[in-house]
Amino acid sequence: MITHYLFPAIVEHNTLSGRYIVVFPDLPDLICQGETPEDAFHQAELSLGMHLYHMEKAKKQIPEASDSANWPKREGAEIIMLEADTLMVRQDVDKKFVPKCIMIPRWLKELGEENDVNFLEILRVGIMDELGIPD
Repeated sequence: MITHYLFPAIVEHNTLSGRYIVVFPDLPDLICQGETPEDAFHQAELSLGMHLYHMEKAKKQIPEASDSANWPKREGAEIIMLEADTLMVRQDVDKKFVPKCIMIPRWLKELGEENDVNFLEILRVGIMDELGIPD
């Protein structure tokens, strides 16, 4: 499962609004802005992560990042590279715990209870380990 992405974007200063606009040619539905270049970069990074996270949840195809070397851009605009980790977004956004019924042998349940085993924690850690997700 891919969760780490790197996408190029174009950032340019809008002289009418005074804001910095960031567009992602590979993701035409994603446009963001900021008061300063740093703010625009920060907003773009957050927006990219959320946008890709929602694409994953909707089971939409996430495009490959294209080569930005030949992209047309206006004078003063620059191409920046932005990273997004949808696993981090997922962990940040979707913190709700859900019930999951499991079946284990009675003897194992009893032995675990006698030894104060935290079944839920073991299950959570085990699934994360199986998926290669750091705790």
